[in-house]
Amino acid sequence: MRTTGALFRTPDAETQIVAVQQGIGMTKLPCFVGDVDPSLVRVPNTELYGHGALWLLTQGEARKTKRVRLFTEFISRRLAAHAPLLAGMSSSHDECAT
Repeated sequence: MRTTGALFRTPDAETQIVAVQQGIGMTKLPCFVGDVDPSLVRVPNTELYGHGALWLLTQGEARKTKRVRLFTEFISRRLAAHAPLLAGMSSSHDECAT
């Protein structure tokens, strides 16, 4: 979405969120950020765009160690548990409070 003549601009995401909460305008946020804030609403009739895959990189032999394997399994489970929110499929604020 493009606007012209914007009176307030900032590259800082936290400042953008505060500005939107104060009614100054709108901003583009990842769904997992905006959907968990009950003071924010999605812009009607906008499309969601996927941004690809999330990769977890490990060094060659390190991936075979128990601590790296446990972390990989843990983070995989946590991401899977929040998949709808991360994909922008959950707009219910109640579902996002985990």
